[in-house]
Amino acid sequence: MSVRVGIDVGGTFTDAVAVDAAARLVTAKIPSTPEDPGEGFLGALQELGHRAEFARDEIAYLVHGSTIATNAIVQRRTARAGLVTTAGFRDLLEIGTQQRATLYDLNEPKSEPLVTRELRVEVAERTGAQGEVVLPLDEDDVRRAADVLRERGAEAVAVSFLFAFLNPAHERRAAEILAAELPGVPVTLSSDVAPEFREYLRTATTVVNASLLPLVGRYVERLRARLDEAGIRAPLHLMQSNGGVARAETAARLPVALISSGPAGGAIAAARLGALAGDADVLGFDMGGTTADVCLVVGGKPQMRFRGEAAGHPVNLPQVDLLSVGAGGGSIARVDRFGALLVGPESAGAEPGPAAYRRGGEDATVTDAHVVLGALDPAHFLGGRMELDPAAARDALERHVARPLGLSAEEAAAAVVRIADATMVRALRVISIARGHDPRRFALVAFGGAGPMHACSIAEELGIVRVLVPRYPGVASALGLLLSDVHHDLRQTWLRPTHAVDPDELGERLRELEGRARELLEASGFPDATGRIDFEVDMRYRGQAYELTVPLRVGSAGGEPLRQAEQAFHEAHRAAYGHDSPVEDVELVTLRARAVGPVEAPRWGTSNGRGPAAPTGRRSIHSPSGRSEFTVYERAVLAEGAHLDGPAVLEQDDSTVLVPSGWSLEVGAAETAVLTSEAA
Repeated sequence: MSVRVGIDVGGTFTDAVAVDAAARLVTAKIPSTPEDPGEGFLGALQELGHRAEFARDEIAYLVHGSTIATNAIVQRRTARAGLVTTAGFRDLLEIGTQQRATLYDLNEPKSEPLVTRELRVEVAERTGAQGEVVLPLDEDDVRRAADVLRERGAEAVAVSFLFAFLNPAHERRAAEILAAELPGVPVTLSSDVAPEFREYLRTATTVVNASLLPLVGRYVERLRARLDEAGIRAPLHLMQSNGGVARAETAARLPVALISSGPAGGAIAAARLGALAGDADVLGFDMGGTTADVCLVVGGKPQMRFRGEAAGHPVNLPQVDLLSVGAGGGSIARVDRFGALLVGPESAGAEPGPAAYRRGGEDATVTDAHVVLGALDPAHFLGGRMELDPAAARDALERHVARPLGLSAEEAAAAVVRIADATMVRALRVISIARGHDPRRFALVAFGGAGPMHACSIAEELGIVRVLVPRYPGVASALGLLLSDVHHDLRQTWLRPTHAVDPDELGERLRELEGRARELLEASGFPDATGRIDFEVDMRYRGQAYELTVPLRVGSAGGEPLRQAEQAFHEAHRAAYGHDSPVEDVELVTLRARAVGPVEAPRWGTSNGRGPAAPTGRRSIHSPSGRSEFTVYERAVLAEGAHLDGPAVLEQDDSTVLVPSGWSLEVGAAETAVLTSEAA
């Protein structure tokens, strides 16, 4: 028997999914181990083995989604990195750009550079704006830089030279010298990590990668050793923020691409689930224990972006367009000194967790609010494997929220849930309306352990009338890991007006990108016939400071694909900003190639349900209109085609689905719960 396993290590829970050749799907969900994420990974793997009864040597494919890179940046547990840069550019990281998250806040604190000034060293060299060598690299300067970095304890080195994206020769020679002078110290080149223009973004991204290299490298090495000790020989893959997976050894060399890897798996799952239900356009909503992550899927594809950040540090890499907010089951509720109720972004996490967990947590959280409201059955949490303490939850709500505001515990709990909802609604509006899309024409895919409890109330706020909840919402991101193909992204800035592009030169540039992409696919186990290369191009109107990315459909190199891309750019600009300008000159900015190695998606969804909807009981739940009686159903017994009307609760091991009054639910393909508003 061949088993495929996906494990997503989150901030609060570690989720795992196993699918065998017979399409049998088994899940596991255990508390995360923040001090040693690998322990949680192996614990989830062990739990899966107990439930699915497979031998370790039957695991043929293993994918890991992790927060290790994100947490390292947020907590500044990165390596002591050095930066070697062109003379005169030592302070580029501190100068940054004029952009601020809050435009008119002159006192907004800036993130401290990941490389301190004492570890930033200049060398004499200069490449011009056309890639020509203006000043040869002073190799003795590089050796002196190595001496300085060695004396000051650098554990990794980033190299970022001016215009290296056009001509990387100086960076590559500097890397050779540094490798000889600093054996065992990893070196990251900007021309490898982010070969695009905009000096600050390229340098900052390279520094993030360098600062993560030792940590992620050690983590992958230790995890691989522990898997070997356990008798698991399956190749380990890591989920990347671009929505694809890569072999662990390859991914560990570009750890900056692992930031937000788990949520990216959720976006892939949302797209696939939407397709199964006949919805090509969906909003993904993943509410876990620490954060809520939202994404936009258009035409069956998660939307991408090419610039993001991690804890205030720019990350200039292709990534699924995700927006994360501090609203999860563990988000802490408190009243500030002005008497305002705040929920998140601070989280109780897995340790100590919400007060109801009885692990020493004393703060009131969103989970505690649901316990007080009656939405969560204390005896059924995690399928009964973890009993909640309603008295502790009520006490925390009363102490931290109800008494300061003069409310009852139920009123306080309802207020906490409403504020959490408002935070997530704002995020969904940004990811849709601010991107030029009307959320009312989208279905909402709700997953994560807490997502299905909030889905309908959030949908009502957005005017959405259709909600999809997967069969295993609490582990959907882990399932998304198994649904993801191998992806490698390459790009090259090539700035010029489209009317001045030489078709033959364009073809040569694309063939160069394609050749590198094929090499990556070959190294990943995909020979020429089994992989594919997709091309895109960044374009802008002349004088603009931002670009839009559109497909470049290359049948054969020439001018026609570029004209089609230019027309697509006008249409994309009109969709995003409400106008276009066909008479303006259009500039080609960056060529992009995505290498895709298709991974056989596991078949799942064999119905385990035994019949129509038959209630198992009733439960009183406090809702905005007061106390209501909700009919309780066990989701595991609902067969495809089963129908029920709200108010109702579906209970399952990894989540709870709330179906409020005015909504109905039908079990569809792959046992997806399809919730429809009477307003539809």
